[in-house]
Amino acid sequence: MALRMEWSIEGSFSGAAGQTVRDVQAAVYWFDTSLVRVQDRANLRPFESDRLAQCARLLRARMIDEADSVTARGGQWSATVGPLSMTLTPTS
Repeated sequence: MALRMEWSIEGSFSGAAGQTVRDVQAAVYWFDTSLVRVQDRANLRPFESDRLAQCARLLRARMIDEADSVTARGGQWSATVGPLSMTLTPTS
């Protein structure tokens, strides 16, 4: 089942992105890939980069632990950790 993935980041480096992915593992991959781009381009101070990385680890862990079971039942999964928000919605 495909998922619509939408995520955002708040702060001085705020933005949002969305795309369709095949499953939660693909969502994790694209989240990580996109976040690396943000960190490379945002010119973050060390403490901002560390905080963002910590929040990303926590959000990624929640995606892996929770999102599969929710989306497999057809439900929408959402979470926010610090400046990061993620929503995964099953598509037809």
